[in-house]
Amino acid sequence: MNLAELLTNPNVLQRLLQLLLGLLICILGLLNNRFEQPKTLLGKIVVIAVCVIVYVFLAHQAENLVSQKSAEQDTQWFQQVYWILGIGYLFALPTIGYLLTTRPGKQTKISRQIPKAKLQRWRRDLLGAMAAEVNMSLDDSLHNDHLIKLVMADKREQVGRPEKITVNPRKSPPWWKQLLTFRRVTTDSEPGQKVIEVFNQEDIAGKLLILGAPGSGKTTMLLDLAKDLITRAQQQENQPIPIIAELSDWKDDKQPIAEWLAANLKFRYNLRKEITEEWIKTGQLLPLLDGLDELGLERQKLCVQQLNQFLKDVPQIVVCCREEEYLAGEQILEMRGAVCLQPLTDQQIENYLKRLNCRHLWPGIQQDSDGLLELARMPLLLHLIPLAYPDGLKPVEREFKDPKAKEDYQNQCRQRLFEDYIDRKLKESHNRRGYSEEETRRWLGWLAKRLKEGQQTEFWIEKMQPDMLNKSRKKGLYQLSLGLIYGLIFSMIFDLSVGLVYGVLYGRFFKKIDLSKTITLSWKDRKKIIEELIYGLIYGLSVGLIYGLLYGLSVGLIRGLIIGLLYGLIRGLSGEEVKTINKPNQVIKESAKNTVILSLISFPGTFLLFVLPDLVLGENVKLLSMLIRASGMAMLIGFSYAGRPVIQHFVLRLILWRSGSIPWNYADFLSYATERCLIKQVGGRYRFIHDLLREHFATTGLTHLPPKSPNSGGL
Repeated sequence: MNLAELLTNPNVLQRLLQLLLGLLICILGLLNNRFEQPKTLLGKIVVIAVCVIVYVFLAHQAENLVSQKSAEQDTQWFQQVYWILGIGYLFALPTIGYLLTTRPGKQTKISRQIPKAKLQRWRRDLLGAMAAEVNMSLDDSLHNDHLIKLVMADKREQVGRPEKITVNPRKSPPWWKQLLTFRRVTTDSEPGQKVIEVFNQEDIAGKLLILGAPGSGKTTMLLDLAKDLITRAQQQENQPIPIIAELSDWKDDKQPIAEWLAANLKFRYNLRKEITEEWIKTGQLLPLLDGLDELGLERQKLCVQQLNQFLKDVPQIVVCCREEEYLAGEQILEMRGAVCLQPLTDQQIENYLKRLNCRHLWPGIQQDSDGLLELARMPLLLHLIPLAYPDGLKPVEREFKDPKAKEDYQNQCRQRLFEDYIDRKLKESHNRRGYSEEETRRWLGWLAKRLKEGQQTEFWIEKMQPDMLNKSRKKGLYQLSLGLIYGLIFSMIFDLSVGLVYGVLYGRFFKKIDLSKTITLSWKDRKKIIEELIYGLIYGLSVGLIYGLLYGLSVGLIRGLIIGLLYGLIRGLSGEEVKTINKPNQVIKESAKNTVILSLISFPGTFLLFVLPDLVLGENVKLLSMLIRASGMAMLIGFSYAGRPVIQHFVLRLILWRSGSIPWNYADFLSYATERCLIKQVGGRYRFIHDLLREHFATTGLTHLPPKSPNSGGL
């Protein structure tokens, strides 16, 4: 059949009309996304009403044209169809192409369209969440209240500025001040100038780079700065909210930092992305970024390029990085100042040990001048020494003239220090379930390796991904298991064979666990629920008219309106309140709860969706079959909007547990490791007490052992 014959075939023309109507439905959905940011009811209704008018006109004309008898001999019929198809496709194809290939323009001043009271509540909630997080991090610090006053050397040449005098030159304090407790850098004495004073200097004006060796106290200094900035923001509403984020979470080499931060805050606090981006540009958020060195040299260079671009649009920012890694990469040229944390002096080390009543350790440290003494100049390692060797040290006197031999000896001392610290912590008494030393080392070693491979410093249970399965057989088992679960759900709607085949194919498309695809339910915003229900009714009406062309107007309207109401209700329940992840695996647990709620809410609608058309047409209703199909459809809706990450997470955890990589109750084990002071927990996330200890576990972790049988539940 040639083209001329196809264009004169009424059946082909009918299919072209139906395809056109389907394209118009796609345009309606894409237009709705374009109107998602303003969220003005009038704007939505105007656009949708215009589309509905077009749909009704085209649907009416198409229905009349398709139903005409002897259409093959009616020249006028063909002319009308050609006109509708020509005008329709001339409008639909360019429009849908434009909407698919272009992004919505940058929205400015989105906050003007949101009530001021809601914005103030979001600011207050976000500030409170950050304050709690920072205080928890400082309180949970390994060294608690025995933090040492640190010396900061001016390194502004590292950001392309002329060198100046040191920020706080070392001055010998009076002897009575030397006997005082070492405090955080937020004390007023020297050394130990407040980092916020450096941050506020006129020539730096809030754009500061903090450098230092591993374990020198960079993260602690950043937390102290955040605490002071939070206090200032709580007292003055015009001051920005400090936001601490780990650059190791930056995964897309081409992603702008503003977009990455927006996604980060969306996950951690459910703050709308467009609000985050606007607040950053208008100086209402102050990014405090740690972990630049964790990206690796190549990705670090790419990140610095993005940071240089990002810094042009933000008034204030702080970045932390190891000095050696920073010097090996590119400079952050848009910074105005840089400081480098200096190693501790002998006097600082000795005074710290006196404060802890561990003066007996000083002679052993002092004698090992090329080993423990060099390690003790880093605050982290100095804090570990009294914990690892409370009974004292054996005198060791070694000197190395060869720099390589000295470096190797220091690495040996550091590894031995970590091992002795871990041994002592694992031998402490505890009330947790019986995790053996071997299991603890193996599981922490596996976690450390995965974090190192993923260039991560923080671990969220809910952020576990299938790429943690290091064998193709396990990855295949993951996809097959996921497909079978979806296949069983589809089998409730269709027959078993079709459902299983479709489910297996469906499961292969979702390799990554995308937590952004789950919604947060909220019943607070009634106005939004009403608006979305109105939108759903209009959308359902248009869908029903199109559906009615194929299966009859009454059946089409019933199903269209039910689908529209369900769609509008679910959108209306999507919450926008600021929420903090303060419990392990909180996102997955809430997603599971929301899946159940959405399934229960959807069930009455899906039941009517299957039953009412049969009642209208006078057909016999098979109640049991309808109940099963309605239940399957309701479950599918629940999993589509909230539960897909739950299924993926469960399958992944099950496979990892069976392979012996993780314990059954992961949160319980990580709490045990936190009590042993091997890792620390802040809200719902975990990290090793320091990256050096994480690297130690990654290189010394034990091999796999048979999995332990689960004796308790939990995620």
